[in-house]
Amino acid sequence: MSAPRLTALRELSAEAELERRDFLYEAAEQLRRFLNANRERLREIGPIKLVDDEQDYLVYDPIDEVWTTRLTYQDPADNEWYDEEQRVEAVSEVAELYNLADILAWFTEAARDPTNHLVPADELAGHEEITPEGEEEDWQAGLPPPQQEAIAAQRLWQLADAYRTQIADQQKQVLREFAANAEEVLARTGDLLLLDEENDVLLLRSDGRFETSLDLSDLPAGAALSHEPRRIGLTVTEARTIAEVYDPTDVLQWVTDALSERYPHVDFSAVYE
Repeated sequence: MSAPRLTALRELSAEAELERRDFLYEAAEQLRRFLNANRERLREIGPIKLVDDEQDYLVYDPIDEVWTTRLTYQDPADNEWYDEEQRVEAVSEVAELYNLADILAWFTEAARDPTNHLVPADELAGHEEITPEGEEEDWQAGLPPPQQEAIAAQRLWQLADAYRTQIADQQKQVLREFAANAEEVLARTGDLLLLDEENDVLLLRSDGRFETSLDLSDLPAGAALSHEPRRIGLTVTEARTIAEVYDPTDVLQWVTDALSERYPHVDFSAVYE
């Protein structure tokens, strides 16, 4: 096989690995946010058997914050298949073992069939009355008004935080799409200096990547790329990392500002096909 094809394949492999790490990191963070936002509610519910079939087995214990999964293996001594339960504490490991969408869907299924999903935490659990969906009583009605208001405030805070997170995730995706789509035109305009302060420099490269003066050592492995920076002292990275340390809206504003400053004679309101 020719060297250029091998080189291209290796480069593709490196990009795929970065995307895989990014996907797993974001999935783990989303699962962690879900668990943290519902920690008290989960502890009240107790252990939940999310799935138990021939392919998957997953139980979550919110008290110990531990996941139990099942490893199926074949013993070479007798060629028999055995199941062995494993306890997993790291959310990142759970996100790598199971699809996040499946995990969240299993929580939904547990609510529809609580009898087969709730793991009895004590003797009383077996005698809990399951209220059919849609017939739940307003358990807050008997609480004092100040407590009802406090619960409502907590719920409103959770909603606002969830939607804020959703908007932030959408902005990050927009910045990544912008960098990918802008690569062709950046090759013509060249590098753009977006931010030039004493302790904060941000450069948009002509290859669609960014360079920053910020320390990326605390971010997940792969945040800092091995590419040679255009400027001494800067670190090359990609849009997904920039979106973690800068507001994507600000970054895009800096792009338009940099273009307006470099090309004062250009009418940017005009549309060119």
